[in-house]
Amino acid sequence: MSKPTTEVFIFDTSEAHRKDFLAIASTACDIVYEAPGCRGPGYAGLQIEDKATAYLFLNWDSRAHHQAMIDGPNYDSVIGTLKPLFGDKKEMHHVIFNDLPIAFESPVTEVFICTLKDPSHREEVFDILTKISDKTEKKLVFGPTLENENVFIVVAGWDSVE
Repeated sequence: MSKPTTEVFIFDTSEAHRKDFLAIASTACDIVYEAPGCRGPGYAGLQIEDKATAYLFLNWDSRAHHQAMIDGPNYDSVIGTLKPLFGDKKEMHHVIFNDLPIAFESPVTEVFICTLKDPSHREEVFDILTKISDKTEKKLVFGPTLENENVFIVVAGWDSVE
């Protein structure tokens, strides 16, 4: 059985459209929400430290549902809507988080990507992140990407940047 999957889209934004980021992202998400298997709400934001970097998180019933959206007739509209925002760098990951990503409900969300230098440590890293997730009452969630099991996406919710 397929599992709920979160699409994590990280991209550089164009300076010309950065001020309109949320409005443009919202318009694109409205199109995506119509796709079968998309679970709203999505989450989008600019990085606090580097306003050029944007994050978009969309929850899907499965990776196959997201792929069906990509292969479907509305995908060009989504990309066309987002295109003015794009800078040079774009990366997409798919993650099955260890729990519901409630971190997005916090005022500040921290996102980091952990790439294992030594894949033999995967289980140990998983255990450490599980303990942190449990201690934070799931305000920190994580999962290996479906594209590369040695790359973990970690999302944590905080009350403030400090």
